Amino acid sequence: MKAVRLHTYDGPLAFDVIPLPVIADNEVLVKIQSTAINHLDLVEASGVARKAFPIDLPWTPGHEFSGVVERVGKDASGFAPGDPVFGNSTSGAFAEYLAVKPAAIVGKPLNLSFDEAASVPVAAQTAWQGIFTHGHLQTGQTILIHGGAGAVGAYAVQFAARAGATVVVTASGDDEAYLKAIGANRVIDYRTSKFETELADKVDVVFDLIGGDTQQRSFQVLKKGGHLVAANQPVSQEEAAKHGVTGTMMNLTPSAELLGRIATMLEDGRLRTDVATVYALADVAQAWSAMAGGPASAAKTRPRHGKVVLRVA
Repeated sequence: MKAVRLHTYDGPLAFDVIPLPVIADNEVLVKIQSTAINHLDLVEASGVARKAFPIDLPWTPGHEFSGVVERVGKDASGFAPGDPVFGNSTSGAFAEYLAVKPAAIVGKPLNLSFDEAASVPVAAQTAWQGIFTHGHLQTGQTILIHGGAGAVGAYAVQFAARAGATVVVTASGDDEAYLKAIGANRVIDYRTSKFETELADKVDVVFDLIGGDTQQRSFQVLKKGGHLVAANQPVSQEEAAKHGVTGTMMNLTPSAELLGRIATMLEDGRLRTDVATVYALADVAQAWSAMAGGPASAAKTRPRHGKVVLRVA
């Protein structure tokens, strides 16, 4: 089969022909239809955080996918050949086939294309766990989401709004109409305003998808006992203690039960996907460069919001 592989840290992506995965008795072989690029793929490939995110070279990226069940191991249950599915993988989804445990996949929502379904698992579950599992968001509370127009942020906006929270978002002013359409109550343009001076009342939860100075300034707007949850960098425990809040850097824990609940919300229209661009797998280098924001020619095509999807089949 064909697979995209990285042979050296921060090196070029290669198209290799490798053997078809041999599934164990408790695994399912999925013929990949689509996959998506995540920031984690870029971090892992760069090697800058290899202690936290080690990979074995040569390595195939890809943490989420949609596809069709090709083969089922004799001890695997719940799926049959031909079933459309989507789910998470530790890596390896930039390929034509992938072996996974049944617990890693659920049935694909029938109203979603394979491209749309592939954009969901990582971003949607990260958003859910960030604001509810770690942020403990409740009805009637106020949440501030940094980077709300990004793939994870957009799901967080939708989940928080449907939970009955007041949703404040920092984003580009160009995305205000989009964010309000999916549930944001207020959008603060980070290019022209400082959120800490714009917010008259403090918030219960901050979901930080930006980091850096944005995270540091966020302590100023949290209520005592509030929660600061970050998805991309550690939170200073000294600052958290000084402000009387909790600070957590979350890691996604994929859950078939949660993904199944998300699938139901997608099917009944309570949740919407956002696919920015679809590339053929053969154009993975262009898609990778656009996602990373460079070189300049590719940066111009980097989407403001939504997922970058690779169509495999």
